[in-house]
Amino acid sequence: MSLDPVFEPLRQMPPPDFADLPAVRARMASMQAMLPRRRSANVSFGDREIDGRDRKIKIRVYEPKRRGRGGALLYFHGGGFVVGDLDTEHPQCLDHAEHAGCVVVSVDYRLAPEFPFPAAHEDGWTALHWLAANAKTLGVDPARIAIGGGSSGATLAAGLALRARDEGFSALRLAMLVQPSLDHLQTQPSARTFSDTPFLASEHLPSIWRCYFGAHPPTGKALSYAAPAAAERLTGFPPVFLIVGEVDPLRDEALAFAMRLIADGVEVELHLLAGAPHGFDLVEHAPVTQLMRDARAAALVRALSPDGVWRRRMVAANSTFRLSAPLLVGAAKRFASWPARQASTLVRSLFGRSER
Repeated sequence: MSLDPVFEPLRQMPPPDFADLPAVRARMASMQAMLPRRRSANVSFGDREIDGRDRKIKIRVYEPKRRGRGGALLYFHGGGFVVGDLDTEHPQCLDHAEHAGCVVVSVDYRLAPEFPFPAAHEDGWTALHWLAANAKTLGVDPARIAIGGGSSGATLAAGLALRARDEGFSALRLAMLVQPSLDHLQTQPSARTFSDTPFLASEHLPSIWRCYFGAHPPTGKALSYAAPAAAERLTGFPPVFLIVGEVDPLRDEALAFAMRLIADGVEVELHLLAGAPHGFDLVEHAPVTQLMRDARAAALVRALSPDGVWRRRMVAANSTFRLSAPLLVGAAKRFASWPARQASTLVRSLFGRSER
């Protein structure tokens, strides 16, 4: 396996210095300040505050101009639990709202090590219930909520999905996990041996988990909410859309988690990206980044839209035609001679209905 050359610029990013997190945060803020905040003519957004247990929680709400009465995505940014804010994955949230046509609520959760687990988890749990309670005001279906995030944000999303299952919160229709960190023990090979990967290497993982857990690591059910790979069972988990890169130290734990989900009867859409490292989506012009943007949108449409099943099948049919047009041309020639019942069966399998 080797790094796709399009991702070589990620090697220029300085590695995280867990001994001087204020400097890391200041550097990130400086980098973000140099970039204009991206906007879209098709999505409006604004920042709000919601009531937490003992503090205000900042959120950013993205509202696409074209949408039906679909659902909403609750989203958590990455940053190893120690850096990041509402601007960290602002472009991704804009993309989700614009291309999937759904409301997106991004959460500015508390960061470790000042606020170790369960602070960020509790902020997420509060935001999830706020979204459900205010769904009608936002113009979305309260029974159609997706939860997701990137890297440590995906970890938070997976932990919240487990808690939602355990506490009977039944509105979750999708868990969108992009390059998630799941195994605090780093038991998988890639977590121990990927020492030369850009942006994130195996040597960084122990420090990330130490910061997140703090002086009193969670145990029992709480441990599974912090590190979802520790869950005894995954039955009842919502459908999962999972992306991980081939040269990401988190690769093997993501794949192992996906296999456990499948074994426990959970619907999983898994994307393993050849040559992609952790943080691949920072390289917005990379073909695989653009491909995954469209794949995420299709998964959200499928999960959140009232007509999601139909639209998913249309996307699948169109993709098949683009990739395999000669094959389908040959099939069409045969189709004309098929019995009417057989032709009708094919149409229903592709589009969910028969032609009249």
